Amino acid sequence: MAYHIKSKKSEVNLEYLPKTATIKDGTEVVLDVYEEKHEKEVHEILRYIVNEEGDSYPQEDMTSIEDFRAYYLTHDVYVCLDKETQEVLGAFYIKPNFPGRCSHICNAGFIVKKAARGRGVATFMVENYLQIARDLGYRASFFNLVFVTNETSIRLWRKFGFTEIGRVPNAGNLKGKGYTDALQFYYDLTK
Repeated sequence: MAYHIKSKKSEVNLEYLPKTATIKDGTEVVLDVYEEKHEKEVHEILRYIVNEEGDSYPQEDMTSIEDFRAYYLTHDVYVCLDKETQEVLGAFYIKPNFPGRCSHICNAGFIVKKAARGRGVATFMVENYLQIARDLGYRASFFNLVFVTNETSIRLWRKFGFTEIGRVPNAGNLKGKGYTDALQFYYDLTK
């Protein structure tokens, strides 16, 4: 079944969604468009990452559902589901990184449920993110703050050919780590 998506950026038909795959641990997963029924699970994943781990997002608190909606749900959001149970294993948003004349450069925020990490969920989402971002009309992807302590994320961006274009000293005061530098990654979606 193809979805006709009303994107905040444009109206796009992503005929390949929902997309099913088998991740490296053998689990069948589905990438699909976020729906309101996913809100509680996606919010809980981000709340845990921000409030409990405190080492990969700049926010200090994501307890409020209103804060979650204002940050994570403003543009296009996609979920990775366990095909059998329909449990949300991960999610990502895509939105312009800058306004107006620079809105062709997108940003994304990836989250993976703690119990699903290391299984290939993020890899599956990134593979599809690059295609979806292109299809939404973005020409580049830019990640502003990838903390140097987030080794998993850094490996992922390098694996997919993102270019490291900068370093922000002492970018975040991370939970249990103190002031930490952040790397910036860029990907040309036109190639």
